[in-house]
Amino acid sequence: MTQSRFLAAVILAVSLVVASPASAQVSVFDITAPATITDPYQPFTVTYRLGGSSYMASANVYFYLATTSTTLTQRVQLGWTQIYLGSGTGLHYPPSGTLTYQFYPGNLPEAARAQFNAIMAACQPQTWYIQAEVDYTLPKGDDTLIGTPKQPDFYFTAGTLSPSTIQPGGTTSFSFDLFTRCPAAYPSTVGVFLADANHQLLSYIGGVSIGAGAGTFSLPPTSITFSPYIAPGPYNLVLIADVNEVIAESNEDNNGGAFALNIVPYALTAFERDESPLTPDVPVPAEAASMRNTPGFDRADGYVQKF
Repeated sequence: MTQSRFLAAVILAVSLVVASPASAQVSVFDITAPATITDPYQPFTVTYRLGGSSYMASANVYFYLATTSTTLTQRVQLGWTQIYLGSGTGLHYPPSGTLTYQFYPGNLPEAARAQFNAIMAACQPQTWYIQAEVDYTLPKGDDTLIGTPKQPDFYFTAGTLSPSTIQPGGTTSFSFDLFTRCPAAYPSTVGVFLADANHQLLSYIGGVSIGAGAGTFSLPPTSITFSPYIAPGPYNLVLIADVNEVIAESNEDNNGGAFALNIVPYALTAFERDESPLTPDVPVPAEAASMRNTPGFDRADGYVQKF
C-alpha cells in the first residue's frame, strides 16, 4: 500500500468514528444502587447496563463513591472489573442486559474504608452516590442512604469540686463538663447526690437542667452548703446524667461521675484551695431511681442545707 493510500484509509477510519461517536465508545447506560446501605462492611450489590461499541476487545468498568451522580471530584474508588466485548475484527459490543457487581469488605481500597468509617461515625445516615464509569467516559450514578441513626450518649469528661475538705455547715463548689456527640432530642437533668465513701446514696441534693442538642454542656462553679449537723467523715458527691431517664442512649451505663468530699470536725482546719477532680464512668447506683424525685432545695435531713 502506498503512503497516500495508507493516509486515505486512516482518514476514512477516523471519519467513520467521528460520524458515529455512539457506536465507537462503550459507556454506562444506567446504574442502580441499593436504596439503603446500613453497613457498607457487609457485601452489597449494584446493577448496571452498558451501551455503545468499541474497536477494543475489552473495557474496564470503574466504581466510585461520590457526592453527586456525575462528579469527577470528591469521590473515592470502590473497585473495578473488566468487561470482554468479543473477539475478531471490527466493532465489539458489551454484554446486553443487566450486569451486577458485588462489593466485598476485604476488597475495598484504603481510601474507601476511610470514607465509609467517617460516614458510619455520623449521627445520621448520609446520602451518597455510587458511580459506574467505563474507562474515560462520563460516569453515571445512583443515590443510596448509608449508615444508621445514632443515639446520644452522655458522659462526663471533666469537673472539679473545690474545696474538697470542709467542716460541717461548710460550703463547696462543683463544676462539670457533660458531653454527647450525637444530639439529644429533649432536655434532661443531671442529678446531684450525696453518697458515702462506697458510693451508696444518702441524699438527693438537686438537679441541673441540660438542654437538647449535642456537644459539651459546662456547668460553672455552683455552690452547695451542707448541714451543720452532718457527721464528719469521707463522702462522695455523685452526678448522674439523664437522671429522669427521658433520653434513650446508646450506652446507659456510663452516666455517672463522682467527687471525693471529706467532712472534718470543727477542731480541724479545712483547706480552702483543696480540690477534688471528677472521677468519670462511676456506676450508677440502683437507688437513684427512687430518690430522684425527692425535693432537693433547703433540705433539713442532716446532710444538705442549700443547693
